[in-house]
This record gives sequence, C-alpha cells and structure tokens, in this order.
Amino acid sequence: TEIYTLSLHDALPICDDKMAEAMYTMCAADMKTFHEISKGGIEPIGILFSELAGEPMPPAVIMQVLAITEDQLKKAQEEKVAPTASLAQFEEAMKASVDEGDDINNYSVILKKHINRMQVAEKVIAELTPTMTEFHTKVDGELSKIEALFADMAPEPQKGKPMPPGMINALLRVPKEATKCSVQDFIECFQRNLDASDTAEKIGTVIKEHLAK
Repeated sequence: TEIYTLSLHDALPICDDKMAEAMYTMCAADMKTFHEISKGGIEPIGILFSELAGEPMPPAVIMQVLAITEDQLKKAQEEKVAPTASLAQFEEAMKASVDEGDDINNYSVILKKHINRMQVAEKVIAELTPTMTEFHTKVDGELSKIEALFADMAPEPQKGKPMPPGMINALLRVPKEATKCSVQDFIECFQRNLDASDTAEKIGTVIKEHLAK
C-alpha cells in the first residue's frame, strides 16, 4: 500500500529545528535510556513512534525514518536477526519528528511511559523465566497448551475463551503451520505484551496453575 512508500516528511510532521533542539535537551537522557533498554530494536521504536504520530506506522516506514542503511540490513540478514538502529539514528529520527505545533512535554511523557513499561517487563521476565521455562518444557512448546495459558490470562470477557484461528502463531511469531514454539519465542512473546501494571506474582500464579494440571 501507499503508506509503505512514505518519505520521512510524509511519515512524520515537518521538522522544526528550534523545537527539535528543545525536545532533545529535555529528552536526551530518556532517549539514551530508551535506546539502551530497547537495544535499538525496530519494534519498540516503532511502537513509540506510532504513539507519537497518533497512528500506526509500518516497520518499513520506521526503518526509513531511522535511515537504516543497506549495510545494516545486510549485516542483520547475515546474522539472521532483526536490524537495529544506533543511538544517533534514533535521536535524529526523534528530532525529525518534532513539528512546530507539538507540545515537547508530550515527548517526555510518552518516552517515560515506554521506558517504564520496558523496565517492568524486564524485571517481571527475569523473575518468571525459570517458571516459564518449566512450563514450556512440560508442554513441549505445544501451541495449544500455550494458547490455553494465554486465554486464562486475558481480561474479561475474553478470559478462558479460545483465540481466533492463527492468533497464537501470530502472537508467538511462528509460521502459521507451526504447532510448537521454542522457549525463546515463548518468553519474548511475554516480554513484548506485558503491561506496566503486570506483576510476576499475578502472571506466575496462572502459570503455576497450568503447571499443576
């Protein structure tokens, strides 16, 4: 679709240099923290930029906004990993997103919110990794058993109800024909989807219930 071919200035508002520098002064430390926790990942940066833009931004646009180079893409392909942005690329893209009418305080608020969510997710996952690994081993990575676990963690009225066909594969980012996933797929899926209000105790209780079945 057309949105995939958007240029930087189509994807984000026209940059205002003075406002961009003011935003950078206010948010430099938070941008550094965000980049360190996210490891420059395209996905967390994309989620951040989508909130700043007020609409979803496809990965292709995010990579264009970040000015990801051919060399970076080639290296990522060779190493079979997702490409990442350097701190400088992230900072420049953040500056380029600032528009004359923007409230730069909003950049600070949104950055802090995303940092908090990632910090909470990191802490919760660190505490839960042994329990999650035990569960994954018990069910041998079977998607049907993982789907039942996720269903029990869903808020009402979805709690306990089966997911739409193919949704568990999409959540875990495994091929649509897959019936199992790796423990890494399982843990990373949790980390992506944890909310700032989630706790190790709350999630661990549900996992232990499924371990006891």
